[in-house]
Amino acid sequence: MQKGEVRVDILLVSGFLGAGKTSFIKAMTRATGRQFVVLENEFGELNLDGTLLQKGAGLAGEEKPQMQIWELTEGCICCSMNQDFSLSVVTIANTLRPDYLLVEPSGVALPGRIIRGLKKISYEHIGLLAPVTIVDAGHFRAARRDYPDYFSDQLAAAGWVVLSKSERMTEDEFAQLERELALGPGVAFPHEHYGKWPKRRWLELLARRLPDTGQAPIPHPARAPARALSHMALRGVAFASPASLIPRLDLLVSTVFGRVVRAKGFFQTAFGDWVRFDVVDGIYEISSAPAMDEGQMVIIGEHLEQEGLHRLFGGEMVAGTEEVEGEPDANW
Repeated sequence: MQKGEVRVDILLVSGFLGAGKTSFIKAMTRATGRQFVVLENEFGELNLDGTLLQKGAGLAGEEKPQMQIWELTEGCICCSMNQDFSLSVVTIANTLRPDYLLVEPSGVALPGRIIRGLKKISYEHIGLLAPVTIVDAGHFRAARRDYPDYFSDQLAAAGWVVLSKSERMTEDEFAQLERELALGPGVAFPHEHYGKWPKRRWLELLARRLPDTGQAPIPHPARAPARALSHMALRGVAFASPASLIPRLDLLVSTVFGRVVRAKGFFQTAFGDWVRFDVVDGIYEISSAPAMDEGQMVIIGEHLEQEGLHRLFGGEMVAGTEEVEGEPDANW
């Protein structure tokens, strides 16, 4: 590169459904003050994570992160032949020229494939940073058990493994989980929640590059995952209060309408407040949210009874897919 030319560093932030990728990205933008563009590849047609990032993405009153959201809706960025993804990366690097391009794939993406694709389009104006994998400290065992292809690929691709939902964990508990995850050599595994990181730790993460040589090959699953997932999305959902949502969420996690792996959404109450909810591994959380344009929700799981779920939550169904066995890139 010649003096004065702009270089864009790409950071891949992966993690299984509900691991907390969006929360990590919010924290990073606030802690570093750098300029980011986030390339989102959400599961399904409604990009709730992108909306949350743009609106402030958390508790009401939070400072809005300084970033731009670039949504990729056609196909999966796992696929090395996805020209839309390649074009998006090059366009962002040449026109928006942020300090960093954050690539946030779906929770059921294979980051090993994404890295191979990024290496093919990398050129002198683009640098690749060591990828980050977010692991949910409380629920990763279920993901590893039920969807080992995705989980193992996300760990194998990582340069950093960051434990989310670990605010109350002790040093000994971090060390125990590090042994349990059996990470490869050279993988950074901070022994504290990222909310406690000093700025220098964030800057270290944004400076560590993906090595060109010496890195072990990332396993490429030869088969599609044995357990297929489907999804549905609703817009225009609304409930009088959080209390009126709770019995619906109880039914959602009961498996009456299928096994829900992940659900999330936000809505406006009869009092004008905005509320968000998250469901991961049979457990739900409800919290306040910034004002949105409309209520939305997404449900991802196995054997979803979509008509029953539509009746339960109301709104307009804007997307719904049947479960598909076979090549995962077709939908993800």
